Amino acid sequence: MKNKVIRNFLIFVIFWLLITLGMNIMQQRPLFYSFPWEVLLIFLLSLIQIVTNYPRKVIWSIYFVVFFIFMLLTGGYYNWTSLITFAMMSVFMSAITYFIGNQFKKGEHVK
Repeated sequence: MKNKVIRNFLIFVIFWLLITLGMNIMQQRPLFYSFPWEVLLIFLLSLIQIVTNYPRKVIWSIYFVVFFIFMLLTGGYYNWTSLITFAMMSVFMSAITYFIGNQFKKGEHVK
């Protein structure tokens, strides 16, 4: 990879996955128990800013919709207050993803 920031973040994600898998094996849990899907989703979605030329509003919309659906699938819907909580968390996760995507764009390039 030519971008140091992406490479370093990918190394961080791989180590996090290995530690999580190791903890699950040592505690005799299923392999994907407490797996950090959010981190993988943030990494993959932040790459959208690099590979596409979409305007900022479109990227934020994509992030919000994907995170909102993810929260609905994993969060457990109880009543309308759950939707408000999911929306607030989706905005927060979208902001983090947008920030990481900007860092990927500005990253140092390895020669």
